Amino acid sequence: MLDISVAFPYFSSDVIEAILADVAQMLRSGQLTDGPFCREFECEFAAYNNARYAVAVNSGSAALDVVLRHFELQGREVIVPTNTFVSTPNSVLFAGGKPVFVDINPDTLCIDIEEVKRKTTPRTVGVIVVHIAGLICPQIEELREFCQEKDLFLLEDSAHAHGASLNGQKAGTFGDVGCFSFYPTKVMTSCEGGMILTNDSELAERARCIRSCGQDANRQMVMLGDNWRLSEPAAIVGLHQLEHLDEFLQKRNQIAKGYEKALESVEGISLFRTPPNIWHSYYKYPIRLTERVDRKKAAMMLKEKFKIETGHIYDPPCHLHPYYREAHGTRMGDMPSAERVLKQVMCLPMHYQITQQNIQYITEALAHTIRTP
Repeated sequence: MLDISVAFPYFSSDVIEAILADVAQMLRSGQLTDGPFCREFECEFAAYNNARYAVAVNSGSAALDVVLRHFELQGREVIVPTNTFVSTPNSVLFAGGKPVFVDINPDTLCIDIEEVKRKTTPRTVGVIVVHIAGLICPQIEELREFCQEKDLFLLEDSAHAHGASLNGQKAGTFGDVGCFSFYPTKVMTSCEGGMILTNDSELAERARCIRSCGQDANRQMVMLGDNWRLSEPAAIVGLHQLEHLDEFLQKRNQIAKGYEKALESVEGISLFRTPPNIWHSYYKYPIRLTERVDRKKAAMMLKEKFKIETGHIYDPPCHLHPYYREAHGTRMGDMPSAERVLKQVMCLPMHYQITQQNIQYITEALAHTIRTP
């Protein structure tokens, strides 16, 4: 029986050897954090994305925390899509702000811009857009124009979207700042880590200060911060992964095309289509099951009978997590599109080592599962 995981980091034998050589060099140097590999990683990541500055931190959550500290929320509101990992709204709270959840566009799973407009008030200071599954929000340019008109900051949570682009422009460069995660399941990884991407020199300088306990280049504490630095071993892994990011994206897009072709004839599902002007990073490959299919039961059967692991995209949505229901009074019915659609979304295995044979097997197993009463 096959055993197919939903996500898996990829390192070729040559890359593993190169990483080990760099780790040995780092260990001999004695500089285990905040060193030359981290600085090189920042420079290379900025260059890859055609951005002026990149600031490395120790997680995607830390990237959000640092950036939102920079914006000094203090009781003001930040609009957040309910379809995201809880780190996104949590970071608003940690920075002293109030997250205001908005619904999703059911065709893209990304933020609904009309909901953003409806929920913007004089207390709103910014908007966080999440590029779900690696799809740059197709309305990002309209959203940017709206934020500029209302004098709101626009933060791109690009944790899923390394290397993705719209009309040739990379994720994380449309708004004021982009935040990336390098968690092991992501398109590229540094084991644990994150990156802040911006063209704003003041934001970059303050981010470097905040990530180092509020200390400036002279080691004087000038603002409140915390230890969010990226270690040198993590930077080494990230550098080698970045070197192969385009290769990873090509492979993921090939896998997506394979799924699309194989799934077209399978009844009981619908596919999410990518606009032709978007280069998708396919962190996940989501499909939508019909309402008659119980996703949780289908996922259990695929795992137990066929040894295929599947996932979902943030079900329940953030506003239905117990903490937010109890502390912020959110409830069922607040975000009808997210509540209806997300429970129907299943994510199929997507990583570098998925083969055409795997795609065929997964598709046949899925079709059998959907047909089973």
